[in-house]
Amino acid sequence: MNPMVEVAARDFALKLRASAPITAFWQAKAQLDADAEAQDLLAELRERQQDLMLKQQSGGAAQDEIDALRSLQGKVRSNDVIMAYLQAQQQAQAFLPQVNREISELLGFDFGALARAGG
Repeated sequence: MNPMVEVAARDFALKLRASAPITAFWQAKAQLDADAEAQDLLAELRERQQDLMLKQQSGGAAQDEIDALRSLQGKVRSNDVIMAYLQAQQQAQAFLPQVNREISELLGFDFGALARAGG
């Protein structure tokens, strides 16, 4: 790779990582990773969702299992750390297409389509 392009790419990556939506995402992720209660809720949710899906595929799940899953989903939605992470994730995901459009405008072609095509 051309050294000038490599330096520019590294500079761009550092600036992108320092942008408000991406910084907020990484901070929210760190808080989520450090919160044992939130991690336990998410692990239990994944486990119950998987169990319920398997039971439904093999003949059905009891209503009390469905109700327990819904109750757990409510606990997840009321957890501030989890919800802050999900909101930060959504904002970061909404920000990246804007970045792609700006890069595409500067380059004069659809950068995202080229990247998806593999170069």
